Amino acid sequence: MNTLTESTGAAGLGPASRAALRHLVTLFGLIWLINAGFQASAWLWQPDHAGGAALLHIFTKATKAAPGWLRPLLLAITSLVRGIGPHWIALGMVAIALLLGLALVSRVAIVAACRLGIAYCLVCWVALCALGYPYAGGQTDPGVFPAYVIAFVMVLSVLPAISGPSPAATPRAGLWTVGRLLFGLLWAFDAALKWVPYFLTHFLDQLTPAAQGQPAWIAAYIGLIIVVVKAVGPVLVAVVVALVETAIAISVLTGRWLMLSVPLGFLYSLAVWTSAEGFGGPYSRAGTGVRGNVLGNVLIYAVIFLFMLVPLAQDAARARRLMPVGADLDR
Repeated sequence: MNTLTESTGAAGLGPASRAALRHLVTLFGLIWLINAGFQASAWLWQPDHAGGAALLHIFTKATKAAPGWLRPLLLAITSLVRGIGPHWIALGMVAIALLLGLALVSRVAIVAACRLGIAYCLVCWVALCALGYPYAGGQTDPGVFPAYVIAFVMVLSVLPAISGPSPAATPRAGLWTVGRLLFGLLWAFDAALKWVPYFLTHFLDQLTPAAQGQPAWIAAYIGLIIVVVKAVGPVLVAVVVALVETAIAISVLTGRWLMLSVPLGFLYSLAVWTSAEGFGGPYSRAGTGVRGNVLGNVLIYAVIFLFMLVPLAQDAARARRLMPVGADLDR
């Protein structure tokens, strides 16, 4: 049983599953609140308008990285930011992040907040990240904003189950499937970039920068991982990474073997977050959170996997309870 309809069934989600989903929505909201704090520190509390200049630099950098067909749009956006004033744009972005976080934590006006979050993240993906360009030098993902969009879709899908008056209320299967398919496409994109020769032959280049500027214990941890990778062989490890991501993408896209791929994807995301992303750090006044990736990019992937895991875990537990004594669950 791998689809949401099969997982929840007519009985709906149980109390433990509903509580777990509420906690996940709260967690996603806390991430937005933390992000707002880092953005305010980087843009609003810097002296002599340094924060506004830092934000404007991000728009300018995105424009330079954009392909030719996208650059005119980003030039227009950058001119608009200059005209309005980077400080006011920064204030608006911090306010939006605060509103999204508060709505998710309190679950007040959460549907409107999720819709706003989806639109806002898509705009930021274009304006701040130039759709993830340039895809060179070993870059293996399109940026954090697509993951944020998918997380908002997942929140919308589970709202009936966590806020509905009936205990038999179930998540919206159609939206959950849309979120799953988008997540599968994101993993397929990431996996395809892992098979690029540059990534396979420069795997250590993804790990070494993660230790720079980190606390001693994180730098030592990443250094230990680098030693292990060198002992095993960087190319071999890179191939294994590409195979794992390809397998996860196929499973999430097809909806098959999810009880294997979803826990694997969650653990794999945490492994990447603690190694290549260095726990999302280094954390400083303007060192993170600026482009929406506070706490790291892949941590949002882990949150999405948890949204998928809750109904799947209930389905597995229900199957065990209904299984005849002596039967083979894997048969």
